[in-house]
Amino acid sequence: MRCFGGQRWCVVALSWLVLVLPASASALPVQGVTLPVFRTEVPAGSGTATPRAPAFDPPRAVDGHVSDWTGQLPGYGGAMIYSHGELVYQDHIFDAYGPADTYEAERMAVMDPLSGAVPEFYRLDPAYQYVPGEFGIPTGPLQTGTNYGKDSMEEQADLSQVRLGTDDPRNLWLLARTTTMDDANPATALLVLLATKPVSATYPVPFNSGLSTSKANIAVFLHGSYGAWVDLADPAAVHQLPAGSVATDAAGYNNAIEAKLPASLLGGSTHTVDVAVGAGLADSSGTALRTLPLQPNVANVAFRTGEPARNWWDKEQALELQKGTMDQFFTTADLDRMAAGANQRYTPGPGYHDRIFTSTPDISHEGGADGILQHYGVYLPSDYAAGRRTPTQYWFHFRGGDAHIAAAVTPGVIWDMGEHEHSIVVTPDGRGDSGWYVGRSQEDVLQVWADSHRLFSIDPNRTYIAGHSMGGWASYLLPIEHPDWFAAAYPASGPVTQGAYTGVDFSGCDNFQLGGTGLCYTGANGGDPRAEYTYPLLDNLKWVPYAIYQGTNDELVPTTGVTLNVKRLQDLGYRYRYYLFPGQEHYGPPIVDQWVAGADYEHQFTRDPNPPEVTYIRSMVFEHAINAVNSGGVKFNFNLDHAYWMSALTPVDPAHGVAKFDGRSLAIPDPTRTTLPETGAPAGPGQGYPYAMAGQRWLLARGSRTSNGFAAALSGASAVTLHTVRMGIRDGRPVAGRVSTDSGLALTLNGNWPSSLSVQIDGSPATVQRSLGAIELTLPAGQHTISIRPG
Repeated sequence: MRCFGGQRWCVVALSWLVLVLPASASALPVQGVTLPVFRTEVPAGSGTATPRAPAFDPPRAVDGHVSDWTGQLPGYGGAMIYSHGELVYQDHIFDAYGPADTYEAERMAVMDPLSGAVPEFYRLDPAYQYVPGEFGIPTGPLQTGTNYGKDSMEEQADLSQVRLGTDDPRNLWLLARTTTMDDANPATALLVLLATKPVSATYPVPFNSGLSTSKANIAVFLHGSYGAWVDLADPAAVHQLPAGSVATDAAGYNNAIEAKLPASLLGGSTHTVDVAVGAGLADSSGTALRTLPLQPNVANVAFRTGEPARNWWDKEQALELQKGTMDQFFTTADLDRMAAGANQRYTPGPGYHDRIFTSTPDISHEGGADGILQHYGVYLPSDYAAGRRTPTQYWFHFRGGDAHIAAAVTPGVIWDMGEHEHSIVVTPDGRGDSGWYVGRSQEDVLQVWADSHRLFSIDPNRTYIAGHSMGGWASYLLPIEHPDWFAAAYPASGPVTQGAYTGVDFSGCDNFQLGGTGLCYTGANGGDPRAEYTYPLLDNLKWVPYAIYQGTNDELVPTTGVTLNVKRLQDLGYRYRYYLFPGQEHYGPPIVDQWVAGADYEHQFTRDPNPPEVTYIRSMVFEHAINAVNSGGVKFNFNLDHAYWMSALTPVDPAHGVAKFDGRSLAIPDPTRTTLPETGAPAGPGQGYPYAMAGQRWLLARGSRTSNGFAAALSGASAVTLHTVRMGIRDGRPVAGRVSTDSGLALTLNGNWPSSLSVQIDGSPATVQRSLGAIELTLPAGQHTISIRPG
């Protein structure tokens, strides 16, 4: 191994190699087989810019306002299109880490050729970045982390978009926005390089940039309302732009710098001009860039359309800045196309994408990665075709991860759950690395769910959920809340509550500690592990089969607690496979990075949106915890009151009550289900680490005869609504129902009822309340028969 950075680097690097290398790796993967640990890089996706009818912006004023820039963003980091006569570039967000340091550049000079020669060695790079921080391995003076730039993240230099435009005299207009800008004292500064004619020298770039360029001949500095430019062939002469040429609007989330560069500055470049844009912070004078801890003094660069898929998408940026230049990131602005109203629509193609969307202010805070702009990862398989419904896997990251950690650090997630299954993979961020997908983090998930369903051709009946550790908890949590969203689920090393549960519980248990952790429950990140325990709610998973990965030696998630959940699934007669990995600890699944067995199991199932039976438990203690934990002061109201054709399930006690609904539509065929045990091989071509698998499957027989009616048993409930059309019930014909309830119940039947009805409860005429297509019956506690006849 070539050593750089001294002896210490070699010792640390060899330690990580031991962590990631399998016990035997004498042979490289062959066709159709993957070795544990060794996985190839996930390719970044690109897109297609489709022409649309010409469109034009309204006349602009230099005021920093964005309303007169009407072009549409592509929607993905690193994408660029012409829209409404603008050249619109959308930058990756939260990537303003500046240049790599010398150690990082030397490391990549070794690692890039290695992974280029043997693509399966790709994971050595992210292992170096991620493993020390996650495991607390000392690295001495070397900086690790999943960012390649080694300056602190300069949030006021974090570009979110850059737009270029023109007007009749061929001035060059520019609008740049950042994710964060101090309303009272905005520090964002832009460095713009223009190549208006060929150059034959390398020029130092002024304004305290620390850069040089072999491509540009003009440098422009913009900050606040100040603008100046320099002809690089005459660097001593600094020319101020005319008054009114620059404006900044830092209010709220506008975070915009707008400038008009006069046509005279472009010289003879009246048709096209090459442009590069970098962002940094202004110094106290406001006329130059502030000196950053690591030079050059540019933290973020635009027009990076070829960044590889990484955690912060900053690898090429960091290495180019470390060389003291940003010449790699020039783009050609076609002034003629702008003037003609060039207009395109961006469509993402196969590969991995950095999807960027606008969140809501209630869960946002302007600072760092907590602003109104958020992102998630999305992988489109090689055979993806827009408009054709495609299976979709949602994968939730572990604690300490984020939106792109799977693609960057555990690429097997993308290969095995995505490409192998011909499935879209969506990886939410969850508002940070430890939100546990409750409160603000759950609201982020709901927004990602809505955004991804709007953008991609997701098959709602072949939608799956998986995750590791904290993401494994999400794989219990979300299907329990919304069982009708998923066809199957796949937690790996997943705790059964927010934190951990050992499988032991008794009065006063919370007062005992074992090795610094609770003897029964252990909380995490402000969670209430007893209130959020999923075991009592597993009844909700009747139609959601589970593949569960668990290591026998998991030091963070007790295998005993997980095994109790598995036993409950077995006792309920539900479908599952429990993969137990001998000797494997908590991080075993992401280290081994093989997910095929669980993914294959998931993808054999299809969701039935209207099953013959619905079982659903609503626990208000559980629900209040999900709303309150990680809320950031926001009053959430995730009403967990519905599933399939049942809704508005209301507990008698809204504070501490538990309402259970167990219902059946007699109008839908209901096959007889016989449970049979399952076992399987201890390993396979795509799952090389040995395991023991035990599971349960259904043997289906012919369903019972149908009738136009329903049956339901409720406990702890004061109200429920049934949707008769989804139940297959024909409202225009006689309907018969049987209901058992332990408390007074308002039963609403929502459908297409005729105008005249005769209703009997227990053989006696009953009065009903009507509204739109619904009828409401009032039932006392007890067992009842219901007869509804038209006319």
